[in-house]
Amino acid sequence: MELNRKNLDAMRVAFNLKFKAGVEGYKPLYSNLVMVEGDIAHDSIEFPYIEQFSGMREWLGDRQFKNLSTKTIRIKEKPFELSVSIPRRSIETDNWGMYGTVITTMGEKTEELWDKLTIEAMANPADWFDGKPFYASNRKYGTDKKAGTINNTAELALSFENFGTFYLQMSTFTGAAGTPIASRPTHLIVGPHLEDTARIIMQQDKYRDADGNEVMNPHKGKCQIIVHPLLTGDYANDWYLGKFDSVMKPILLLKNKVGKLVSLDKDEDDNVFMRNEVVYGTEAFGNAAALFPHLLGRSRPAGG
Repeated sequence: MELNRKNLDAMRVAFNLKFKAGVEGYKPLYSNLVMVEGDIAHDSIEFPYIEQFSGMREWLGDRQFKNLSTKTIRIKEKPFELSVSIPRRSIETDNWGMYGTVITTMGEKTEELWDKLTIEAMANPADWFDGKPFYASNRKYGTDKKAGTINNTAELALSFENFGTFYLQMSTFTGAAGTPIASRPTHLIVGPHLEDTARIIMQQDKYRDADGNEVMNPHKGKCQIIVHPLLTGDYANDWYLGKFDSVMKPILLLKNKVGKLVSLDKDEDDNVFMRNEVVYGTEAFGNAAALFPHLLGRSRPAGG
């Protein structure tokens, strides 16, 4: 193929379609787990600490205002890039079509980024507003004597009995004034290693208890299952219970700039002149953070 502007523009159009197909073909899981914020005009977002919204109250006397604390979590974007180079000789000899799969994969990986950020925020979150780890056993919302303890961590392996124990733990939190928090989990999140166990717990009619007796499964259908392929390696045995059925979700995903395909294919570009290569790349800017300990808990078995 002659390396003129018309042919290079046509190749760029073809690659952009491949890239778009990769983005649209990826099946993301993050959309079920996060609140999405962000825009291209800002590089960070500050989320204020809300002590507790316990719901409507009877209006007796003056209004009672929920204070937005001066404590905030600041989520700053991180830059990400993915680039490939194609030898110009491959274009001249009409072999550039074989790189279409590479470009499609770039599109998939661009969309996969948001899943990676979500899982990183869930599996390895930064410290919370109060300086404690996000997953902690001794957190309280406020200083009221009636404030309950928010214990969103456990060291239990996933099983019928342990699921019930942790589910109850995550369902019975009370807030600053001792009033119940609507924290009952809606989702069980596991990696591939625990998929079979999770499906048995959530879908099986009966199970054998500790004494070997076959009994009805009280947990059937309690939670939706999300099997996330990124929960492997160090996270393979972790399992999470979270409430993800309302507008306020426990994880915030900052999507400031979504990737698109750009190219350097002009004769005067350094990569073309110096290395005889055409370069395609994409970039994205974003981040994620875990925000609400009463809406997300993790059980990491002792010993990993």
